[in-house]
Amino acid sequence: GQLKLSIEVRGRILVLHVMEAKGLMGKECRTCNSYVKMSIVPDADWKCRQKTKTVPDSKNPVFHEHFLFPVQEEDEQKRLLVTVWNRERTSRQSKLIGCMSFGVKSLLTLDKEISGWYYLLGEDLGRTKHLKVAMRR
Repeated sequence: GQLKLSIEVRGRILVLHVMEAKGLMGKECRTCNSYVKMSIVPDADWKCRQKTKTVPDSKNPVFHEHFLFPVQEEDEQKRLLVTVWNRERTSRQSKLIGCMSFGVKSLLTLDKEISGWYYLLGEDLGRTKHLKVAMRR
């Protein structure tokens, strides 16, 4: 699957706009009840976690939600982790669909905004990097 997002820097605040996702698959190729969770990691403080509303029954959910992450100096060595989850219909459990992360320090020093489609990576890979979907010409 893929997730479309943008990250803008306003002073020392990261503004994350979660737009939409596409190609999300639940078990048995069913549609997903998906939501996106964001946090600055590693962080023991759960208050820093934020999440979108759950979009039911969609392989291509549209979120269009904005989230603010104030950045402390000690956060600069951390990563902004974005995870996409599928809430199972039958149980109240959620399964990780995929994730990506961005270095906080590199986001703060960006002169351009990050924007576009990104691949949802497996948990191990996604905790350390992000992969932009190449634009087809």
